[in-house]
Amino acid sequence: MQIGLVGTVKLNRTIKVTMLQNVNLKKIFSFLTVFITAVILFFSLLRGAEAGKQLAKAEVIGKNARSVAAGLHFFYRDQNRFPSGVEFGQPPVMLNYVNPYPPMEFPSSLCPSTFIYKREALQNFQLNFCLPKAIDGFSAGWNTLSGSPGSGTAGQQ
Repeated sequence: MQIGLVGTVKLNRTIKVTMLQNVNLKKIFSFLTVFITAVILFFSLLRGAEAGKQLAKAEVIGKNARSVAAGLHFFYRDQNRFPSGVEFGQPPVMLNYVNPYPPMEFPSSLCPSTFIYKREALQNFQLNFCLPKAIDGFSAGWNTLSGSPGSGTAGQQ
């Protein structure tokens, strides 16, 4: 009879230890599941924030490019020519036609500079601008607005 009692005690202890191990494993798995989910969510939010930031930059650059192109046409109306590269680089001259000037730069690995102005002749200009993300019919990377006296507004190339 004593042997049966000792065996029962050992069996109960084994069951209790096994149950405790299962409970601890469940807690560990639950913790790992929550932790991994939190890490994935965190990185997803970071990625979404970066995409939103790139879109905002692209929208500002696009608006600035259109504003500068319109200012170049105002310059033409006053001067009967588009500004030279030197004049384009002088804020006191360009502030009469574009405000604020110079437009904000957003350098990146894709776009080391944001705007490049070219005037190959007195009667036309080319404004190149680099976007970090595609917007409004413009692609990510370098785009061009060009103008001439008859165009009134800058055309997209």
